[in-house]
Amino acid sequence: MSKSFIIEEYKLSRNPFPPAASGIDVEKDLYIPPKWEGKIEDYYKTLHQGKGAKAFPIVGDYGSGKTVLLKGYLKDFFESKRIKTIYFENPGVKFYDLANTLMRSLGRYEFSKALWERCKEYLAERGQKLLFPMSFSDMLATLKTRADRERKVSELSDVIKTNLNLTDEPEVAYKLGLMVVETASKPYFSYRDFVVGTKGLVAEREESKYFKAVINAIIKIYGVEGVAFLIDEFEEIAFPKRMSHKQTYEYLATLRSLIDISEKENLWIISAMTMEAVEETRKMNPALWQRFTHQDRNTVLNLGPLTEDESKSLIKWWLNRARDEDELKEYKNKLFPFPEDIEKVLKRPEVRLPRPLVRIGFFILARAEKEKIESPIPIDFIEKIINEFYPPQTSEESKDGRE
Repeated sequence: MSKSFIIEEYKLSRNPFPPAASGIDVEKDLYIPPKWEGKIEDYYKTLHQGKGAKAFPIVGDYGSGKTVLLKGYLKDFFESKRIKTIYFENPGVKFYDLANTLMRSLGRYEFSKALWERCKEYLAERGQKLLFPMSFSDMLATLKTRADRERKVSELSDVIKTNLNLTDEPEVAYKLGLMVVETASKPYFSYRDFVVGTKGLVAEREESKYFKAVINAIIKIYGVEGVAFLIDEFEEIAFPKRMSHKQTYEYLATLRSLIDISEKENLWIISAMTMEAVEETRKMNPALWQRFTHQDRNTVLNLGPLTEDESKSLIKWWLNRARDEDELKEYKNKLFPFPEDIEKVLKRPEVRLPRPLVRIGFFILARAEKEKIESPIPIDFIEKIINEFYPPQTSEESKDGRE
């Protein structure tokens, strides 16, 4: 691409739109429609102060901005409130898979080390004072025999239960202590190992008490007030015809367990879903869906097509990315080189989604630069590109796409 032409004619240092328009690198200050921001703030205030699950779904078609909203805006939103966020991409349907993804995100070694550091101060109060502070790796190196390891697990589990108050269940406290002690020999965390006792797996519906202890540990060791799970599609639920009865049960059990925990702990569950996934979940378990969406409060964030003005604001945001140079700053917050009346070709709702708009923006600029189209780029040229990538639908199809 000729940089001089795009600078001189379009007042851009480069084509700012990513060509694929998917997998966009998420950053701060992304354009988010004010109506989305307002609803999220309302949901937070309502659910933070009230009783029930601290959870709500984000519903939208592919390309509607679900992932960007999760990884960008919501991450910053929760962290500004001292709530640690964990992003889950296609976590599957099993509770264990979600737990393993959580621990991989935190880092098994880092989590165990941080938990040890919180326990260490209480161990010191119990007479285990040393001339030089012992590091985590030094502590692990001292555990040479099985008796050494068992003694250390016992000490840690007592602190975890009595001093840190992460759980009131002795078995759960023991497992957390064991996870710390076994860090050197088992560097990879497996939630199934974590909940396996001498008599097998924990009883059904009791696995959440282990998970709750991990949530409490995250709050304590990271010095935050809560945890938010940003879940980007339960992968299989979006394709209900491919799910077995067992997978359906596991999906519902996972969602139920998370909601149970969020009702008692400061755990937030935000899950992005397609409408197909919503319909399947609602059909399989209406009561569970009502808990997730809070019935009469209807905390469902629907990401429908942007308005024409919102579409223009999104285009301006992307254009601003290529106008940091001094000679280009006067063009910031302007649609140029697009025409001011670009809304004439943004009537179709399927085009007014974030991903199509970004994709269209890239190819309009790329094609216009190649053909040396003068600015502002003509409406008929823009319409030709849009129709090439998003052919007009029939009237019946268009009706289905409207809000």
